[in-house]
Amino acid sequence: MSRFRSSAPRLFITGKWARTTFPYPSPLAWAVLALVIVTDIVWAVLGGFHVSENSLSNLGLAALCLTMLSGFCLYGRGRDDLAGVVAWASATLFIIPFSIACIVLTYLAASVAMPLQDARFAAIDQALGFDWVGLLRFVNEHGHFGRLTSAIYNTAFPELALIVLLLGLTKRTNELRELIDIYWITLLITIVLSGLFPALAPFTHYNVALADFPVVQPNAGITFVPDYLALRSGTYDTFNFAHMEGLITFPSFHAALAVMMAWSLRHMPVLRLAGLVYSGLMFIATLTEGGHYLADVVAGSLLVIAAIAARHALTRREKPAPAIAPLQALQGFD
Repeated sequence: MSRFRSSAPRLFITGKWARTTFPYPSPLAWAVLALVIVTDIVWAVLGGFHVSENSLSNLGLAALCLTMLSGFCLYGRGRDDLAGVVAWASATLFIIPFSIACIVLTYLAASVAMPLQDARFAAIDQALGFDWVGLLRFVNEHGHFGRLTSAIYNTAFPELALIVLLLGLTKRTNELRELIDIYWITLLITIVLSGLFPALAPFTHYNVALADFPVVQPNAGITFVPDYLALRSGTYDTFNFAHMEGLITFPSFHAALAVMMAWSLRHMPVLRLAGLVYSGLMFIATLTEGGHYLADVVAGSLLVIAAIAARHALTRREKPAPAIAPLQALQGFD
């Protein structure tokens, strides 16, 4: 009992130091990150997965980035003039490892090999009156538009990085805190649903001949299939981070990402309209370049809207946390 009493103040001081040094996101989010990493490791070991030696350089580069971001946080700790830099660095320090851990989690979830749902998703699209192959033809026949949407699809995560930088440097801490919370909540739920309702996506389901659609470059919509099938058959056992990408089909996380990024810009009149236009183009690109059913896009959009509403409702019930001067702007969301 005496040992516990003596260690409690140290834990409080350590926790307070961590909170003010790495203020974003919330303590809960950091705990979830730790849980996802532990889940990845335990699941991978029990499942007989390994990490390719070729991945060590990629992991080393990621570790270098995280070290540099930690340096920004430590250097700017307690300095009001660097509060924006600390906000950006701390948020990015969370997003990078969380995203990597979630990529691994998508592979592990795919290995569960639940029954494929392509026929069901295609039927939903048909019931909604949506012709996926027809959209593919339209995009291919309008070359400039098709190339634009293909380029847009590949900008999703760079766009997220730029928005985090913008929100951090402009000290829009509420929007930054909200964006990160919605990001990790939506991504985790998306991975769970994708594991429960897997699909090979429209390019495979409709057996599309890419030679007939030279404008469309659906790398994301087809390149995942070999790894996906190998995971489902139990023949994939080595993670190579140089070539891994998230294996998410339903719901579409790209669609969810477009909505949450547009939402985070709602208080910036100059960028608000641009965010809406960008989201509209991303929806189209998600269907063609990303190779998603309309059902995927609708589900991803509804999921992030629900996450925004739930997060808003929860924060309204929270009592304001006591400020720790002079770091009031750096408080995390509890």
